[in-house]
Amino acid sequence: MRRKTLGRVALVLASTALSLLIAEGVYRYVSAARPDDGHADEAWRQRVSRMNHGIYRRSDDARLVYEPRPSSSVAMEYGPAAFNAAGMRDDREHPRETQDERIALLGDSVAWGEHLALRSSLARRLEAESGRAVLAFGVSGYDTAQEALWYERAVRPFHARTVVVVYCLNDVLIMSGPYNAWATPDDAQRKDAQTAWLDRVAALRAETLDAITERDARDAAWKSLARLRALLRERTYELSSDYTDELLVAYADVPRVTRMRDSLRRLAAAIHADGARAHLVIAPVLRAWDTYHWDAIHALVAASARDAGFSVHDPRSEWRGVERAEDLRIDSLHFGEHGTQLLAKYLAARLARGVR
Repeated sequence: MRRKTLGRVALVLASTALSLLIAEGVYRYVSAARPDDGHADEAWRQRVSRMNHGIYRRSDDARLVYEPRPSSSVAMEYGPAAFNAAGMRDDREHPRETQDERIALLGDSVAWGEHLALRSSLARRLEAESGRAVLAFGVSGYDTAQEALWYERAVRPFHARTVVVVYCLNDVLIMSGPYNAWATPDDAQRKDAQTAWLDRVAALRAETLDAITERDARDAAWKSLARLRALLRERTYELSSDYTDELLVAYADVPRVTRMRDSLRRLAAAIHADGARAHLVIAPVLRAWDTYHWDAIHALVAASARDAGFSVHDPRSEWRGVERAEDLRIDSLHFGEHGTQLLAKYLAARLARGVR
């Protein structure tokens, strides 16, 4: 009996070891089948760098840092990344004189349509859904303060009757991309100071887990187990009461929130002074709704925007329980084609109803 038990235990151990060896072999084979991943990432970075240097330029307004380069275009994998002569992402030119019920779309990379072909961008989708001309004034990486300046400089001359601001939750942070391409030493120092501040107040946060995962993958003898550990660590942290990330840290910083509120007031005041309607839509973080960490930020932004004079729209509550976040996204901040289509439908319906 004892011999049978030992035999069964040995069989289980041998089967487990064999399974681990097979799993490790499959994992390494699949990884080896993609030897160009690093080269692909580098090629992608080079394309983005070429785009950032090609379709943007240093602004003569130091507060903007950079701005669209008129009539510029760079070929990307999704098609041309381009601006027309007025600084819109559009292959058409639009008259400046008043046109009834035109919509001006303002915002950062979500409004611009990062990773999307022009035909799939939010502006084009909203145009199709609303039946109104949409002027695509999104600029990747702009925060709310820059958007207020860009409205006064570039959008105002086109006399849109409705202005829609797409608010991304990272608008209180200095982002990379064109900023890095056109930053002066003083601008770069401000961004470095932001990184140092984030590391000081929250050294362990969602973003820093990536470095731990890369180190484990590099150093581990068993790559498949390292990957499993990484997945378990990320999931555990996601569910932890100690969870934090750059967004949660940024919105706990009073000066950043004050700057956001002041910028919203400036932008709304300029829109209203032009006799236009001011709308703001909050783009949610496109991660699982059941572990959504940013409800309080949505409430803060919505209250700030309403106080400034915006009609505020938040699709998150409408989509929760109906649309899976992973079906809407390219990454946690950017919408894919399906998500962009849904956002355009949502906005067109809200604008048609005039909901405040």
